[in-house]
Parts: sequence; C-alpha cells; structure tokens
Amino acid sequence: MPPYLIRSTLYNLCFYGLTAIACILCLPTLFLPRRAFMSVVHAFVFCNHFLETYILGLTFEVRGLENVPASGSYIVASKHQSAYETTKLHILFDDPAIILKKELLKIPLWGQYLAKSDVIAIDRSTPKAAIESIQEGAKRMQAQGRPIIIFPQGTRVSPNVTVKQKPYKIGVVRLQEATNLPIIPLAMNTGVFWPRNVWIKKPGKIVFEFLPPIEPGLTPGKILASLEKNLEERSNALMDEARIQLAGKKKKNWVLPIVFLLLVIAYIANWLVVARHIESGAINILDNLEQNTSARLVERTPPVVSGFPGRMTLSLGPHSLLSPAGTGQFESFSASAWPFFYMPIEINAQKLNVKGRFWTEAQDFDDLHAVIRPRGKIYDILESEAVSGTFKIRAKGQIDAREESNPEINIQLELENYQPFLADLARKKIIRPQAAMFAAAGLKTMEHNGIAIVTLTKKDRSVYLGPLKIMELPPLRRRNEFRTQD
Repeated sequence: MPPYLIRSTLYNLCFYGLTAIACILCLPTLFLPRRAFMSVVHAFVFCNHFLETYILGLTFEVRGLENVPASGSYIVASKHQSAYETTKLHILFDDPAIILKKELLKIPLWGQYLAKSDVIAIDRSTPKAAIESIQEGAKRMQAQGRPIIIFPQGTRVSPNVTVKQKPYKIGVVRLQEATNLPIIPLAMNTGVFWPRNVWIKKPGKIVFEFLPPIEPGLTPGKILASLEKNLEERSNALMDEARIQLAGKKKKNWVLPIVFLLLVIAYIANWLVVARHIESGAINILDNLEQNTSARLVERTPPVVSGFPGRMTLSLGPHSLLSPAGTGQFESFSASAWPFFYMPIEINAQKLNVKGRFWTEAQDFDDLHAVIRPRGKIYDILESEAVSGTFKIRAKGQIDAREESNPEINIQLELENYQPFLADLARKKIIRPQAAMFAAAGLKTMEHNGIAIVTLTKKDRSVYLGPLKIMELPPLRRRNEFRTQD
C-alpha cells in the first residue's frame, strides 16, 4: 500500500464534500454584499485547514513576517508549487487580491464566484492588453489597500522544474511600475508535501517564508534577476528542509495505515457480532415472554438487523400479544444505535394498541418516538413523544429496572391536550373517573401555555401523576403460577 494513501483518500473525499457545501452556501451570497460571500470563503478556508491538520497531519508555519508591511497595499511575488498555497492566501493575508486569467470568469457559476471575490483578471488577447489589465487592476487594489498576489512564473511549477523551463515573467515588474509598491518575495516548500496533480499528500510542516522586499527603482532586468535568485535559492533550501523532515517519517509510515486497517477490521467484526447478538437476543426475549409468562404472541414476525456499516437498526413487523392482563399490538417497531456501549438508542413505533382485561375499549397511539441511553439495567430517557389523536405526551427521565419485577420510574412529563385524553381513559375504564377528574384538575394548576408539566413516578405497583395515584399495576405472573390457579 502506498504511504499515506488512506489518509489522503479520506481527506480528498472530505474536501470534495466541503467544496460542494461551500458552493451551495455561496449561491445566495451572489445577491448579497461582498462581505457575506467572503464570510463563506473564510469559513471554507478554515474548515479545510482543520481537515488538513487532523486528517493529513499537514500544518504550516510562517517565517519572515518582519518583511511584510503592517498595513496598506503591497505586491507579493509568490512561488506556486501546488494548490495548497492558494487555499492559504486568506489566512496569510487580509483580503488578498489575486491575479488570474480573464477566461476563468467565463466558467459557469465558478466565474461568478471569482468575480464576487473581486480579483484582477488579465486580458491575454494581446501582450499590450495583458499589461494594461494588470496595471489597471493593480491600481484599483492599491486604492483599496489590499495586498496583491502574483505568481511570477504564471502557473503551478513542480519542484523539479527549472526556471529555464518556466521562466519568470515581466508581469510583476509592470505591477510595480504602475503602483510604486514594494515586491515581497514569498518562498515555500509546498510541492514536497502536496505534489501537483497527485492524489497522495504527505504529512509534515510546510514553511512559508517572506523574504526582504525589492523596493521600486531598479531596472526590470535587475528586479527579475533579484526575484528569481532569492526565491529559487530560498525555496530550494526550504524543500531540502522538507525532504529531511519526511525522511525521518518514512520509518513510521506503516504505523498509521496498519492501525487504521486494524480499527476498520475491529469495527466490522464488532458490528457483525453485535448484530447477531441483537437479532438472537430479540428472538430470545420474545420466546421467553411466551415460555416464562402467561402471555401469547398470536402474531409475530422475525426481527431484521440492517444498516451496515453505519447505525445498526433492529426492525420488527406486526406483533400481537395476548395475556390474561390484556392485549397489545403494534404495526412496526425499530430501534437504531451505533454498536457501542452506552450509545443512545433511537426507538420508533407506529400504530400501537393496548387493551387491559377490564377496559371497555383499547387505547391507540399513532406514533411513538424515543431516544434512550441504557446503562446496564438503568435507562435514561433523553427524549420521547407519543401521539394519540390530538393528545401529545413528551417524557424525559429514568427507569431503573435493576429489580426486574418491580422497576422504579421517575419521569418528567409534558402533556398537551390532556383533558380529552383523560376523559377518554376514564370512559374506557382504564383509570377511575375520580382519578381522571382529580388528575385533570391537578394538571390544570401545573399548566403553562397550554402544556402541563408533571412528574410520573411509581412506588411498589402504584403509579402516581404528581402527588395523585392514577393506576395500580397487576402483578406479573409466571406461566406456572397461571396454570396452578387454573
């Protein structure tokens, strides 16, 4: 496996996703002030830097800041070895003005983005038009006090390409002639870590170094000669420094890929083992329900575990339960979570129906949604909502099931449109009419903006809504107990 392939692939995929998001977010800013557009650009640049740092392990340092003017406009003549430095311009400089060819402005959408960023577009139809467009743009940026960035060789140049193959061009000299600004050479070694048009990037510390300025007053030949000599010598020295840095890392290149591969294998194995355990556990729970209690499943569908390699989801189809205490059924049920300890479980159920033995009618719920974090036999209800017609109930709290036959309940409830619901429960003989009346009156005193907030607790087998006892739960009988009584 090539060194750094995994982390480079992960970064590249994240980068493309981040770029797509940024392009979408930039769309509405085309109709807003430039400041709104640049805010998205800055967010993109810093998010990308975060990805480079924590996925690629690639950072940078800046040297020679004493050579950069504290304010106002100036010209930066920069080496251009890769795409890396283009994404750092808005970190290194305050609102830089970038010089690029005018044809780029004609690219659909991307051209509008470039125009919105206010660049200097070179008209390359003739040499004269090119010089005039550079100088006019430079004067405009000088008036705005923005640093002007130019790549003297005109394009990205790989570290192994010589100045004879890609010579320095006169454009930077014409910029200084038009503006009388100092030229600040910017040397770098980005090409060693981020080769041109190569998928794999290398970890390390890139160096940007500002060299002493070239002041106005020299002849064009002396300006280009000085710029070329200083930039090439210093960039070559920085690239040698980078190669030494990488040579020290080669012995460790195998560590990260192997660790990553082992983690992937461990995750896959864990996912599959947990999935099998969850599926067999669900079957065992349903089997034990029939074998060890007096309940019968008159309708049952096999559980299905899905979602690999992401969140694991246990799905159940229609189920119907018959017991001496009553009946219960649901149309569908699902529970989703990442396959690790103490991860929150998201539960969803549709069309629930419960009927007690002495109830005149069943109680229906349209939907149930809950997020629960299990901690052994303690269950933290992080959020939940059940809907029955116009009635909605939301709950947060805890169920302590360490004593399985008699769990403790302490839950805060929010009830919306509860009065018709309580009346319906009394009509169906689910709760006593007096209990419904007292509960409605008590909840009214706890109501705020039409929503009653109250605590649901359980002591022994008595269920309390606030201070009011609303229900007595029947004891859970084992199957052999039920047969003995028969």
